[in-house]
Amino acid sequence: MNLPHQKPIRFANEVLDSSEKKIRVSCTFPFPPTLAMACEGAAQSSAGFAPEGSAPKIGFLVSLKDVFLEKEMDFLEAIIEIERTFDFGSMSEYSFELQNNNIVYVRGKITIALDEK
Repeated sequence: MNLPHQKPIRFANEVLDSSEKKIRVSCTFPFPPTLAMACEGAAQSSAGFAPEGSAPKIGFLVSLKDVFLEKEMDFLEAIIEIERTFDFGSMSEYSFELQNNNIVYVRGKITIALDEK
């Protein structure tokens, strides 16, 4: 994944599975994640939709919607399943779930805007 983030702020590691609309990304956190860290992990995971070999683009997390903490998190490794639900020009909306051992801990929607420069 082509991300400008470095540890300890880089959470997304690699795309595990992908299709045109949905991907699964492994994430590692430096300590049990907060809700904000889960949302940032989802935003980073959206970079997995970029075509292989494409030029890097700057993305901005512009919106969080319907974000719910289902259970407190006490782990460092997670899977984020993210689905592209809407595209409008350089903006895309995604639904995501943060999971550990097939249990959903966080779910919600994010909107990412890409810098087209």
